[in-house]
Amino acid sequence: MTSVTIENMDLTIDEKDILKDINLELMSGKITTIIGPNGCGKSTLLKAVSNIIRASDGSVYINDLDIRQMKSKDLAKKISILSQKNRLQYDLKVHDLVGFSRYPYLKRFRGLSPEDHKMIDWALTETGADEFRDRMMSELSGGQAQRVWISLLLAQGADVLLLDEPTTYLDIHHQLETLNIIRKLNQKAHQTVVMVLHDINQALKYSDEIVVMNKGRVIKTGTPAEVLTNETLNEVFNINGKITTDPVTGKPVLTDYELFCRTVDGRES
Repeated sequence: MTSVTIENMDLTIDEKDILKDINLELMSGKITTIIGPNGCGKSTLLKAVSNIIRASDGSVYINDLDIRQMKSKDLAKKISILSQKNRLQYDLKVHDLVGFSRYPYLKRFRGLSPEDHKMIDWALTETGADEFRDRMMSELSGGQAQRVWISLLLAQGADVLLLDEPTTYLDIHHQLETLNIIRKLNQKAHQTVVMVLHDINQALKYSDEIVVMNKGRVIKTGTPAEVLTNETLNEVFNINGKITTDPVTGKPVLTDYELFCRTVDGRES
């Protein structure tokens, strides 16, 4: 399985420290979710791992290969990323959009091969997007469109999938539908999945490991049970929580919560 190691990563943008001293071993074949308050560097970390943004210091290794030494096509065969906001400059049919994912495999001056079409068909089928493969993207609902974007991610054939807030702008039904698709794909293909989520309970339910970030640093890593403590909730989210155990999954659940330090106009009360 593909392993991802982050060593001593710092990232500075416009003289502002965004990421500081990041050291992580991402679990091969498992789902890791990054949580933390807004602006703590979660999305930036995914972009740095995929080399969309180059770290100021430190290294990211894919199976012991430094991503900075890899050609872009070779890296795209190892890591694919789904951004938080996906926009098209012009409208496309679903299967045409998913076909763009096969770019890293195209030979010069040649179109899609039978193997490329096979991967596209497989990805659309796995996400349930095959039923609207001939429709235009502008005709789809938010949940349908998200299935197409995940199909594009899958068809790329990478070993590591990075998903930046894949449930954003979706209602609760389509949030759970999306997360169930991701979990099913992880269980079937044993791909390494790293995603950013805001909903703590969803992160706990769907993850093998949690990474907690705050102010550009990794505060804590571990299983959901190891990570979800009131000490962490106090420090990172400024809340107190009532933590119980889900009798079905055996994982912790945050059943109630309140502000740890009530504030009025920025002052503690």
